[in-house]
Order: sequence, then C-alpha cells, then structure tokens
Amino acid sequence: MALLFLALCRSSEAQLIVDTIQTPQQLVQNVLLANSIIAYNVKYTGARRAMGYFDGSYSNIGLKNGVLMTTGSVYVAVGPNNPGNRGIANHLPGDSALTAISGDPTYDACILEFDFVPYADTVSFDFAFGSEEYPEFTCCKVNDVFAFFISGPGITGAKNIALVPSTTTPISINTINGNCTSLSNCGGGCCNSNSKYYFDNTGGGSIMYTGFTTVMKAESPVQCGEPYHIRIAIADGGDSIYDSGVFLGGGSFRGGTNALNISAVPIDSVCPNDNVTLYFPDNTPGHRFTWTFDGGIVQSGSGNGPYVVQWQTSGPKQVHISVSGSCTYDIDSLTVNVGACDVKVPNIFTPGTGDINSKFYIYNLDKYPYSNLMVINRWGTRVYYSTYYQNNWDGDKVPDGTYYYILTLPNSIIKEGFVTIVRK
Repeated sequence: MALLFLALCRSSEAQLIVDTIQTPQQLVQNVLLANSIIAYNVKYTGARRAMGYFDGSYSNIGLKNGVLMTTGSVYVAVGPNNPGNRGIANHLPGDSALTAISGDPTYDACILEFDFVPYADTVSFDFAFGSEEYPEFTCCKVNDVFAFFISGPGITGAKNIALVPSTTTPISINTINGNCTSLSNCGGGCCNSNSKYYFDNTGGGSIMYTGFTTVMKAESPVQCGEPYHIRIAIADGGDSIYDSGVFLGGGSFRGGTNALNISAVPIDSVCPNDNVTLYFPDNTPGHRFTWTFDGGIVQSGSGNGPYVVQWQTSGPKQVHISVSGSCTYDIDSLTVNVGACDVKVPNIFTPGTGDINSKFYIYNLDKYPYSNLMVINRWGTRVYYSTYYQNNWDGDKVPDGTYYYILTLPNSIIKEGFVTIVRK
C-alpha cells in the first residue's frame, strides 16, 4: 500500500497544477507583473473557469508558473494527454479583433485587459500557446487564435505583439504546428508551418493539450513613464468544441526584455561579518545606480557592482537598487539572510597535541572580530586577557586544571563558562 501511495504522489507531482482561486486583479498584480511596471484598471471578460493560476514546475510547458487563459476551462489543460480531444463550451461570444486574425468566426472569448505605465523603453513577457485542436484540425476552419493587443503613445491603433518570431504573422494553430501532414482532417495544407517553435505533446503526461509552442517572448517599444493599455485575448475559431490555452509566464511582464535581478553570493548561510558579493547586470551607458544595504558595511564596490558588503548583526537584510537614466525607477531588491552563527566555546583543550585542540579555539569567532577574552583561575586571579582574541591562547605556562572564561563579543553579548586544560 505504501508503494502504491508513493507512486500516486509522484504521478500527481508530474502534472500541471491549476486553480481559479485568485481574482483577475490578483493574477495581474501578484502573478504576472515583474519590476518596472505599474498596472491598474484590470478588467476581465469571459467564464470564471476559463482563466486561472498555473504551476508548471512539474510539467513540460517550460514556464515555472503564471496565468493560464483558455477557450474553455483551465482544468482541461491538466494532463495526461489522453486519446481523443477535450474541450468545454462556455456558450459565450467571440471577439471581433480575434475573428479578423483567425479568418473564421470566434467563440468563447477570454479577455484580460489593463492599463499600465512602463518604467523602461521596452515592455515584454513570456508565453506559450497550446491546443487540443492539434493535430487533427490543423489547416481546417477551426483556427483557434489569441493575440496581445497593445496601444498607447507611439503605437498606431492596437498592435498585436503575439507574433511568430521575426515575422508579422499572428500565432494560431495554423501558423505554428507540426506532425500533422497525415493526421490533419483537412489534408495538412499548412502543416509544419514554423515547426521549430512547435512541441508535439502526443501521449504527454503533464499537459492535456496535444501540442503547444515553445516559450516565446512578446515585446514592444514603449515610452518610459507614459500610460499604455494591453488587451490579452484568446478564442475558439470556427467552433467552440475543443480547448486552446495561452500560458503567460509568472513575473515576466516587465519593463525591458530581460530579467534584471540583483545577484548575491552567498545569499543564504551567511554569518555576521561574512563577505557577500552583490552585482546588478545592467551596463547601459548613462545609467546611474543607487544602492541601499540595510545597515551593511561596504568593503568595496561602485556603479552596478560588484559590491562586497558585510553585516555585523543577524537577520534578514534588504538590498535595494534604483536606476536613474532617461527614466528614473526602482528596479530590484532582494533579501540576504544573515544567520546568528553563534560562537561555540570548547570546555577542554589539550596543549601540545599540535592540532586544533592544542589551543583554546572558539568556533565562528572569526565572525566577531575584536572580541575580548579574559581567563581567571580558581582563586580569581586573571591568567590571560586579550582585547582582540584570535584563537591563539595555548594555556601559556599555567598548570593543568579548570579555569573560568569571560568572552565579550562586539555586539556586547557575553559568553562565560569553564574550560579545562589537559596537557598530553
């Protein structure tokens, strides 16, 4: 029974995970947006079950998580890819703009739109498109379609940026596909169109859609600090029978085309007074960088880094950078976790052994430079004192026996106890 339960757990982990718990507002603000974007006036048109959150960590979609928009239900997208086709009709109207792209009547439109202000000269996000229409209905009059319409300063009308890479061709099941020459019910006249961007998911275990595209990037030039509108839409084409879906990468709707994130080495398992190296991957001429290190002491660094920083106390440390250029904006932050890394004081050491135990060696003391150490014998006489103890006391010529120590760390924490000297 235990083996069966383990097998079932592993099977469930290897699937796409979806839910419809979050509101459209939450999906935009908490899931889709990255740095350098302010979004507002979120509006959704479509069936509640047609849009939701997805976790792709254990799937082959190529995106860790994000927002899934479908022509039926997000739950249809969950694998495995069983034989036959699946879909849900929501009995809702299509969209005229999508109909113009598809060339066929559209149904069950799912539309997410919002206004946004980009603090960069480009806006982009990652996505993938999948469909249960693949491959049998490729090249037929069921051209399921989606589009990302952006409008605002510098853009004429509403521009679709969901395009086959390096072309002006909208993406649909007829413009990106493969493996359908003999399988299409309509002869496969458009089969293998842009097939290098197509993944055949026949028999796939994690996602239901029989085929989907590779992860792509939609992008458009914008004017920094100006208001824009985006309308993300998908619909059934020709009929409302089988489902299609577009996966929008979580945290990928950003100003710029690349994720610009502060790197920190190390970021965890950091002790007080450890060196942490910080860098921001932006070498744009004319950009100016302002860092804050949450009380950290800068050992070296300038510009976009690398900086070498130390923190003297434990706890989460917030590192933040703002970049000034043609547009001024806060762009990134992260948390460095500085642990307590408490000192460990031995209760015995053995002078004369020639190893680490031959001296009064206090573990992690290097994290607390300028620590004071005083050692007292049983009669209250001081036998050793250092204002900057460096793990170098070998007992001098004091006799074997038990002594009382008082260790004062730079943060005013006092450690005290007994240590015994036993010579070999």
